[in-house]
Amino acid sequence: MADRVAVLGAGISGQAASRLAKASGAEVCVYDENGAGDQTEFSETSIEQNDLFILSPGFAAQHPWRRLITHSKKRFYGELGYAASHWKGRLFAVTGTNGKTTLTQFIAEALKNAGEDVFPVGNIGMPFSDLVLSDANQKDAIAVCEVSSFQAELTHGLALDLLLWSNFAEDHLDRYSSMSEYFAAKVNLLASLKSGASCLLGARVPSWFRKFGIEIPPSAVVVDDDLLPTALGQHSPFSRFPHSKNFQIAAALWGQMDLPVSSLIKTANEFQLAPHRMTLVHQLGNVCFWDDSKATNFHATLAALEATDGPVYWIGGGQGKGGDIQSFVNTAACRISSAYLYGDVGPSLGFFFEKTDIKAEVFRPFSDAVTAACLDALRAGSGNVLLSPGFSSFDQFSSYSERGESFTSLVLGLNESTTAR
Repeated sequence: MADRVAVLGAGISGQAASRLAKASGAEVCVYDENGAGDQTEFSETSIEQNDLFILSPGFAAQHPWRRLITHSKKRFYGELGYAASHWKGRLFAVTGTNGKTTLTQFIAEALKNAGEDVFPVGNIGMPFSDLVLSDANQKDAIAVCEVSSFQAELTHGLALDLLLWSNFAEDHLDRYSSMSEYFAAKVNLLASLKSGASCLLGARVPSWFRKFGIEIPPSAVVVDDDLLPTALGQHSPFSRFPHSKNFQIAAALWGQMDLPVSSLIKTANEFQLAPHRMTLVHQLGNVCFWDDSKATNFHATLAALEATDGPVYWIGGGQGKGGDIQSFVNTAACRISSAYLYGDVGPSLGFFFEKTDIKAEVFRPFSDAVTAACLDALRAGSGNVLLSPGFSSFDQFSSYSERGESFTSLVLGLNESTTAR
């Protein structure tokens, strides 16, 4: 008799998991609160009616549907784990607070240049379940899977040949009650390593293990923070901070796999960052305009500020995700010439900037903050207009991509005569 499978969530990963379950011969029912699935209600009766459950990562531990499942004695998976249980090849996982997508894409491209049959999947865009359903599901293939903390909460089914954990910093405190709980979600991945499999930790990750009293596994290799990205062209994103840290981890992986360094260097020199990651979108005279809309937490924004030379006209704000705003402002202030704050957290940011020596203005609409920053920079005649918000986009936009596109559109509407306004 076929398994009766309940898929919770009709988003991208839920739809992919549903396709995989059906292809495996299961009877599938998709439950979605927003009406995009087969059912909108989930109860004890739903538990009784199904044999196996697949949860999309949006379901936090406190969600009543997830709690019903975890308290039952029935099998349940996250979408990644369910897909992994059907994957024939090797599985490399990439996690960290920031830079996961860049590292995942970079490693996948470099492995391909080294002659491997490799595919980037997971939080990067393509659901792992769809890869499993394709002709790529072969024993010699490698899936390089970007894994968010949300996905790492449910690891049943995951069997990792390698884990790359690049960094850790404050984030997602709207989902987790504390930093230790957020860290624990990522630590779950260590239990999914196959016997003898390696874990590469970014140089600063071990300090968080010590902070939370967690033992670093014997299989872990801490990447040398002094390993420099030599032989890289000056235009490679990996030749400068913060992406140089990703290169260090990739170089450590190359050493472990005994792969030709030439493939890594070639990929690094040709690599193009995905949009909205410290992208120079325009330059007028000596003023540069940078789109770093993907920076949705403090750590990412501070990295962008550290990587920017010259005066910075910083555009920050959006929707809060928890965290210590005052500490963030105090750290960021020394790297900012002027601050242009917007959105739900704009007033809170403004309150703490008042306690610094930095000029800061608060705007409600995003467009007003961008316009003001651009005008001030153009009037000064030089500097960097930097959109690196530090917060989620969901107060005024559907995604960080839409926010970045709005910034680019506003910037490209400028010209040097704008200073006369």
